[in-house]
Amino acid sequence: MIKNLTSLIALGFWIAAVNSHAVAESGASWESTSAVMAEIDITETGEGAKVFSYKNHGFLLSAAEGDGIMTCTGGGVITDSGTMLRLACEITDRDGDKRYLLVDRSAKDAFAEGQGYLKSAGGTGKHADRKYECHYEFSYMPKIADLPYAPVVTANMCTGDLPGGSE
Repeated sequence: MIKNLTSLIALGFWIAAVNSHAVAESGASWESTSAVMAEIDITETGEGAKVFSYKNHGFLLSAAEGDGIMTCTGGGVITDSGTMLRLACEITDRDGDKRYLLVDRSAKDAFAEGQGYLKSAGGTGKHADRKYECHYEFSYMPKIADLPYAPVVTANMCTGDLPGGSE
């Protein structure tokens, strides 16, 4: 009985390995989640708009791409029409390979509340030649007492190239 169970588990791992290799070579769809602490400084312009700077630090969790430490920086404008946000992000995985993202939240997505787009912007190592895009949905979590940062959780739905050596 244990020998059959061991064989079944080994077969499962082999199928998963073959499938993940095939997915990495062709286009793929996958999901990831990020959890960050965002530092947002808002300045009123006096003309009904607000400009802001944005910086975050946190984690991106992805079974398809591998987990990583994430930092984003940028800014945007808040108007009656919606919020325009542009960020440049760097994610470093456990192997030290980096991937770069550009986050864009603008009129292109009709300022959908709590949503936006990001796309690959290069990388190093296994992320060097990847091309992909993600639609994201984010939520601001309740503020943690005495911390000046806003906790943000993001669900990313992506399509494109996975890293050749993904875990």
